[in-house]
Amino acid sequence: MRKYFFLCIIIISIFELGFCQHGVGSEWQSEVLLPLVHSWAKQRGVLFNNIITTSDGRIIVSTAEVDTANVNIILGHYLTYSDDGGTTWLNPPVHFTPPNLVVGGSGVKLAMDYNDTLYALWSSRNPSAIFISKLDKSLNIIKDSIRVSSQVTNYSNPGFATHFTIDRYNRIHVMWNEGSPNTPQTAECFYTRSTDRGLTWSQPDTLSVFDGHHSAFPHAEFDNAGDTLAIPWRGSIGGIKRWDIYGVVSTNGGQTWSNPFAFICTNDSDWDPDLLVDNQGRFHLAYNVYPASNPLWGARVEYRYSDNVGTTWVTPSNPSNGQLSPSGIRSHLVEGFRYDMQNNVLWITWKDERNFNTSTGDAEADMIADYSTDRGITWSSPEFVTDRYDSTVAFKAGALLPDGEFCVNYEVISPGDINNLSGFLRVYFRKRNRVITAVSENKHTISNSLNLYQNNPNPFKSTVMIKFSLSRCNFVTLEVFDALGKKVATLLNKKEMNSGNHSIVFDAKNLSSGVYFCCLKTDNIIEHKKIELVK
Repeated sequence: MRKYFFLCIIIISIFELGFCQHGVGSEWQSEVLLPLVHSWAKQRGVLFNNIITTSDGRIIVSTAEVDTANVNIILGHYLTYSDDGGTTWLNPPVHFTPPNLVVGGSGVKLAMDYNDTLYALWSSRNPSAIFISKLDKSLNIIKDSIRVSSQVTNYSNPGFATHFTIDRYNRIHVMWNEGSPNTPQTAECFYTRSTDRGLTWSQPDTLSVFDGHHSAFPHAEFDNAGDTLAIPWRGSIGGIKRWDIYGVVSTNGGQTWSNPFAFICTNDSDWDPDLLVDNQGRFHLAYNVYPASNPLWGARVEYRYSDNVGTTWVTPSNPSNGQLSPSGIRSHLVEGFRYDMQNNVLWITWKDERNFNTSTGDAEADMIADYSTDRGITWSSPEFVTDRYDSTVAFKAGALLPDGEFCVNYEVISPGDINNLSGFLRVYFRKRNRVITAVSENKHTISNSLNLYQNNPNPFKSTVMIKFSLSRCNFVTLEVFDALGKKVATLLNKKEMNSGNHSIVFDAKNLSSGVYFCCLKTDNIIEHKKIELVK
């Protein structure tokens, strides 16, 4: 009997080992289910950019509620927010109504400018156009529906694959494709921008070339960018699923763009890039690779960076081959580039489909996050954000909180048909603890010995009072830098100052509008504050 008992224990142990899950990274906090208006409904996220944070830490998320039997029937688009780091949420969410005024209103994407104005981008089938709405951070509508662009092509009812981002000068950049890689209507990429906070828009630029090959899914993040920008997309080069990464570059903030050229060109299929431009002009590019020899199980995520406006692309020193995802693990759908400039942390996410079920077609995917603390030169070990067993994590997006915490939201889909009445489809939120770097440790030390206060007003028009305090007598240097790191003013130069509160006037009348950084130094301690000049 004891022999059979131990045999059973061994069999159970082997069974548990075979079906053991990978767990969630230790720095990730508990996941939180987002609220519904219709308690019986299913809930969808939005692919890319449906989550933003304000300067005081409010987290805002956009979702859609859909019919339980047909997820293509949208019951409404909704916005909710959290003021406690994602623990509790506005319940019920606010109904975002502008897409109801058109036929075929699409999912609502979000972006926040440096004045905490919220922008919601959406498109419609009739009229065939892209719209933007302006809201305050309490979700009150400021401008209902501003037309960003009407359809450029003469295609019949093509729809739009949109993306948008706002740079540090509050310029809004919208990019999209019309047509679809899955139809004879050849997909092409377009762009427009607004320099007056969404009120008026430039004539659409055609980014791709009408050469009979598809160009689809342009995607770039300009949150910390200056005037040097780039937009990549997936470009067909003929044949079945043969794609490379093409793109364009601008050196004047999107006013004009270069002719398209190849960013990444290999014998494999290079798909769906995400690109981020950091505050020093480095281009960070992540994309999916589907090897010609093994496109299903060989799918992987790769990364490159460029310091010469996309002319050449460099692999990091670790991993030296540029492959961020684990070898032999099906990984793709990369997105979520975010750069924490204050703590020097670069984030990226993708889907891990190591448990892909070929018999049912269920991806059984989880979400992965990875980060770099040296602007892409070396990368951490990938971390699991979710552990959903045989369910699938789908539409996902990430955002940064002011203290450096990284947060995400994502769909969870139960196995089987997404329209199954008993099937599960809801959106969750999860947050990661801040990555501790030399910069963030230094900032923590600062708080015990000196404080540089945020200027008020901010933005300011010409002159502003810079205030700070010292806990003891010290030699102080106070300087101002532009967004590219060039020093534009020295207000104090190693001046001995007593403990207590101090203030000094910064006169910026000879400087142009833009974002600047005050830098306060005592001994080996430094503190920065972002200030904005608007004339």
